[in-house]
Amino acid sequence: MVESTPEKPYSGYTDDLRRVESSMRSRRARLLMALKDNEVAPTVVAFPLLGASNDELPRNGPVASSVLVPDDVINPHPRFGALTKNIRERRGSNVEVIAPLFQDDNTTGDAIKADAMAFGMGCCCLQVTFQCRDVDESRHVYDQLAVLAPIMMALTAATPILAGKLQDHDCRWDIVSQSVDDRTTDERRTSLSSSSKGDKRLAGSGTRKLRTSRYSAAASYVCRRCDLHSCAARYNDVEVEVDESALQKLKKEGIDDLLATHVAHLFVRDPLVIFDGLCEEVDDNTQTDHFENLQSTNWNSVRWKPPPADSNIGWRVELRTMEVQLTDFENAAFTVFCVLVLRVLLSFDLNIYVPMSKVHENMDRAHSRGAASQQKFWWRSHTVWKSTSGQRCVDGVEALRHRADAVTRTMSRRW
Repeated sequence: MVESTPEKPYSGYTDDLRRVESSMRSRRARLLMALKDNEVAPTVVAFPLLGASNDELPRNGPVASSVLVPDDVINPHPRFGALTKNIRERRGSNVEVIAPLFQDDNTTGDAIKADAMAFGMGCCCLQVTFQCRDVDESRHVYDQLAVLAPIMMALTAATPILAGKLQDHDCRWDIVSQSVDDRTTDERRTSLSSSSKGDKRLAGSGTRKLRTSRYSAAASYVCRRCDLHSCAARYNDVEVEVDESALQKLKKEGIDDLLATHVAHLFVRDPLVIFDGLCEEVDDNTQTDHFENLQSTNWNSVRWKPPPADSNIGWRVELRTMEVQLTDFENAAFTVFCVLVLRVLLSFDLNIYVPMSKVHENMDRAHSRGAASQQKFWWRSHTVWKSTSGQRCVDGVEALRHRADAVTRTMSRRW
């Protein structure tokens, strides 16, 4: 898996939208130059035969302990080996990836099974990061993208094969989610055994019930704007697990309930990787390394990204659900489409909130085979703010004038 980003962020001009495809072509050309004559590097979500070919390769390595893939497939950077091993050790067993098997007249079995992080974190995707003008707009953008995330996943679905077999899903998301699920047995089950003592070294002693893997859909809306047009709190109808001490500290420092809940939810997980020299040596008063270490291993459908310390980088939001496409044209088209859709939402002050439970249901439906053309998704019927007299309160032209500087820079990322 190779990750590429533009040399510098795009600006908000139309010409920059036209540069996205050429930038992707340029990066692909540089990659091809590093390959041998008999090698190719297609932009596909998952290598179709990972775990299904060459039985002579060594198995049960000390890192992944997989019966399907050797440790050699793990990226040599220390982070990835540590992630693989620490997820397995915290969980107390190998991860268990189960995907539905496509059924035809000759199919035997009903599921595809895999047992290592490589099957999920070896998947490739298309991510787009939007820089916003301030913290309030970033929170508003986060909520809008949370609603759009499952729709964009269905539109870009491109994962029909896992471990050499056709699956009855079209997306990678559940595969990745299961491949990094480090929850203990107590955290995964619906009821806690009275004899369970837990492990004090773990967040929540490893016994707090956690509904999802650390790779999941956005848990809650965060925008604090509340008027007749929209109110995020009204649509947060899903239980969100939080670290109570982190929640109280955030509230004590003046953070509102919505954002405090979002951040405290991150702290129900343990950090998975700590690098030498970046533990006690980090000053939390001036550096954000510890927060980013935890934030970067909470993989949600949308990520809210505060600015790094001592940086001119602004408040950003990342859309993470789209799947990588075969051609640069397709990847650029989806990137530009997301930018334009978000500009319309901001410029015309549209309201696309639906209950968060419906967003999660949309995420489940987006996995279905042919979801974009055959599934039905929850969507808001009325998106325009209206007064009691029935007249629009927001004039489109006036809204455009006020939002002209919104989403000033975007970055496209292809994995």
